[in-house]
Amino acid sequence: MSIIRYNEVGDHMKTVGIIVEYNPLHNGHLHHIEETRRLSSCDTLIAVMSSSFTQRGEPAVIDKFTRTKMALENGVDLVVELPFVFAVQNADIFAETAVRTLDLLGVDEIWFGSEHGDIAALQAIGDVLESDAYNNLVRRYLKDGNSYPTAADKAMRDLHPNDIFDQPNNILGIQYLLAGRHVNPGITFHTIPRHKSGYYDDIADGEAIQSATAIRRMMVDGEDISPYVPASVAKRLFGRRAVTYEDFHDPLQAILGRATAEELYQIFHVTEGLEHRILNIPSFHSVQHLIDQILTRRYTNSKVRRTLAFILANVKESDLSDFEVSYLRVLGMNDTGRAHLGTIKKDLAVPLVTNVKEGIHPYLDIELRVSKLYSIASDIDVFQAEFKRLIF
Repeated sequence: MSIIRYNEVGDHMKTVGIIVEYNPLHNGHLHHIEETRRLSSCDTLIAVMSSSFTQRGEPAVIDKFTRTKMALENGVDLVVELPFVFAVQNADIFAETAVRTLDLLGVDEIWFGSEHGDIAALQAIGDVLESDAYNNLVRRYLKDGNSYPTAADKAMRDLHPNDIFDQPNNILGIQYLLAGRHVNPGITFHTIPRHKSGYYDDIADGEAIQSATAIRRMMVDGEDISPYVPASVAKRLFGRRAVTYEDFHDPLQAILGRATAEELYQIFHVTEGLEHRILNIPSFHSVQHLIDQILTRRYTNSKVRRTLAFILANVKESDLSDFEVSYLRVLGMNDTGRAHLGTIKKDLAVPLVTNVKEGIHPYLDIELRVSKLYSIASDIDVFQAEFKRLIF
């Protein structure tokens, strides 16, 4: 797709996209936004953002509408939703649908954070991932009983030894690059090195940028996160309740207590006999206890968490006909974002959704169901918020 915008004097208007979760938005994310705007000199910055659950299958620590406001208050012009059915997926599907969403919105460039910060090195790994030799090795290691991530890691080490392939943001970055090749080779990709703290790091004394994992831990424990997030974020999160998977212990216990193996087998992501392993667990005193009992070499942490999310939302294999981006749902925008939409609206290949109601699309209906689920744990009624006026 190619949507080119010009200003009043005929100069090309540059539009840049980023792919985010903002769980929550912290100083590292602010650095990414500011560097993207500075280095790209973009006129419009668009974020495609995961909704109520993240790519790794965790419920977001705070609702998507609050996270949208955080984005708009810190340099983003337009926030578009990456629906639950696309967000809670393996890295390749997550990346493909996010990049396709940004392409539909007419972005010229996509900027992402990575641990390595070298686009050429990430492109080289992408070349390996698309080779027959790599895919043959992965299949061989899978037959040996390895999980897909382990099989992929072994195959990569055999063909292209490196120390960057298994780092979380590098993994996603590589998938963004591969998605770009398939979706629109005309989109240019750039990466900004992550600043200091790694994805899973604990709090490091004296540092303004900390890992999202550590900040979420502090939120759950009721600690002050203001040194590590923009002032507007600290203000929005003050007194708010942090959502965790443990908030869904009772619903999960009720669902699994009455489910049959046949019913579980219908759920998307339940594969390779996982339904039997889940139902053979006699009891669990916490969601983490349940996850720990399910884990094996084949059933990884992310796989299990994503599966539990689909079980909670009752999303069946038959509900997901494809991974095509069939609509664009706007969560929020400022004047610049509104002007961008006004310019491209007539050329959009899919419907633009700014007022939500049931029946627009099956995936949006699932999104509304997920919002009802998320409202169990949230301190606001997220389902009712779906129908309110667009955030502006």
